[in-house]
Amino acid sequence: MFLPKCFKTKHLKTKCLKNQFKSKLQRPLKLTISTLLCSCMLVGNAAAWSEHSLITYPILNTMPEVAEQAPVKVETLAEFVTAEAQGLETLLASNEAWLRQHFPYYKPRPDALAFNAEASDLLIRFIHAIRINPNARINPYVQLLPGQDTQGRRKMASSEVAVFTNLDHYNAMRFVEVKSGDLVTPLEVLVSANDDPDNGLDIGLFEDSNTEAGKLYGFGKQAFGNPALEYGTQAPFHMGFYHESSILFALAPFLRDTFPDYRVHMYKALSEYAFSTGHDYWGWRFMGWGMHYVGDIAQSYHSTLQPGVSTASSLWTNAKDMMGYPQAKIDAIQLLSNRHLVLEEFQEIITKKAYEDNDFSNALFKALTKQTRVVAYTDNTFVEVFAKNSYDKSDKLAEYLERWIPELLVSDPSFEVDGSQEIEMIVEMIRDQHGEEGITQMTNLLAEFMSDHNANTRSFVRSILSHKP
Repeated sequence: MFLPKCFKTKHLKTKCLKNQFKSKLQRPLKLTISTLLCSCMLVGNAAAWSEHSLITYPILNTMPEVAEQAPVKVETLAEFVTAEAQGLETLLASNEAWLRQHFPYYKPRPDALAFNAEASDLLIRFIHAIRINPNARINPYVQLLPGQDTQGRRKMASSEVAVFTNLDHYNAMRFVEVKSGDLVTPLEVLVSANDDPDNGLDIGLFEDSNTEAGKLYGFGKQAFGNPALEYGTQAPFHMGFYHESSILFALAPFLRDTFPDYRVHMYKALSEYAFSTGHDYWGWRFMGWGMHYVGDIAQSYHSTLQPGVSTASSLWTNAKDMMGYPQAKIDAIQLLSNRHLVLEEFQEIITKKAYEDNDFSNALFKALTKQTRVVAYTDNTFVEVFAKNSYDKSDKLAEYLERWIPELLVSDPSFEVDGSQEIEMIVEMIRDQHGEEGITQMTNLLAEFMSDHNANTRSFVRSILSHKP
């Protein structure tokens, strides 16, 4: 009878059996976790926070090193790349070498995509070298805040800013055109660029994305999320699971295939380079791109597989599914989706109401505007500080959702929150069941996350500006 080579000794036979069992367990576990994360990423247009610009503006507006900066001259990406081709070739080569050496789970950029300053098609070569969506809308624009005047600038269609087929989410926002040579404030650039990664920079970049870029970029097959869905393809770039248990990583190693830390490091390097060479518009814009992922990781649903659910419980859910009892998995997916949506909807309602009422005295905005203590940003800060703080708050988040949000919305797996009338009435439902105390408790919890977002953003921005001439 044929035996695998690893069965030749008793010791190796035992090891082989363990590996075969582990392999059998990994396949359904990957399916379960991938389905969970796909469900999570379909919430809120795959965003950690609803409109990053709304919660980032209060932070930046209270940073004199940003708010008091003189206007800068707008420049297209093609103009920047053409002017700095030789320097960018050197920068991107050294950055790639650094990433390969220091990021243990990094997916190396294929050598064929290395930026070449002598190429005739510099813009597309740069886009390929930094591995973003070639169809992303990267022309200059300004995203207006509620009540902000257009200043005579042309209003832009949502399709000029975002790549998605369904733009209903964007049609409630306002965008205006700025052209090369126009003057804009760094605050305007940052607030607008902060949303760019959610507008399509990270869409369709995997082998199974059915795109040309996906075949070129070397990110492999999409580890989780649904590659057939537009928003789902950006999931591994906007979620980072760095602090789950070792057993979960052993059984689901694909959880390591996440890329927000790579994006932050790359955009930080590009921002610093742009500032050092006098291209301040792109210094601020690349900074804004990096800030997006810093904001994402502050939200526990982007740093934690299942907030409030233990590893043992997750594995037991998977085991029951393997034994032919899938209901626990189905329920877990629904609850994860519902709770993520509830958190984002509550945040959006509270934030937009403050803008509408011109009321920035509540706990949420106090958390965003306070001059808080920040850590000195290093190459490890994103993972070891920002992501860890978010992960550590995940149990408390789940506890508050269960305690202060009506059971129908967060604890009933038979109810679909997305698209329901109830989700639009979430504030009224909390008030009816728990009075003003419920609103206060949830707002205070949200303020804790906003306080982290505040500190993280200041740390990241100041680190880049410390290198600015």
